[in-house]
Amino acid sequence: MRPTPSHSTVTLHPFATAQGGCGLRAVLSGRIDHAALPGLTPLLRRVAEARALTLRVDLGRVEFIDSCGIGILLALRNAVLDHGGAIAFENHPPRIRRVLERSRIVALTDSPRIIDGGLALPAAA
Repeated sequence: MRPTPSHSTVTLHPFATAQGGCGLRAVLSGRIDHAALPGLTPLLRRVAEARALTLRVDLGRVEFIDSCGIGILLALRNAVLDHGGAIAFENHPPRIRRVLERSRIVALTDSPRIIDGGLALPAAA
């Protein structure tokens, strides 16, 4: 049995978009839960408030997500879309994908359009 990380981290990596702009890739890792809320929310909100941001959220290193974590992802999605940006959630580990599917978070798990190689959420999801 693998040990479960007791904390979460987010690292940001800029990338060039297909349109010649700059986007950000946010790599989340560890536990995305109530305990992660104070550490992740301020950073993700600052990222989301940028105008017309292309944001790719990599969930490949997430070990655990609960309803608070889902709330963080939905708040991030809404903030990016409200500011005219595009957001993609990518690299869902099977365990995380099952949680999102069982939670009926269709916007995060259905196959929406592609932005710069990642899955993008439709605005009306």
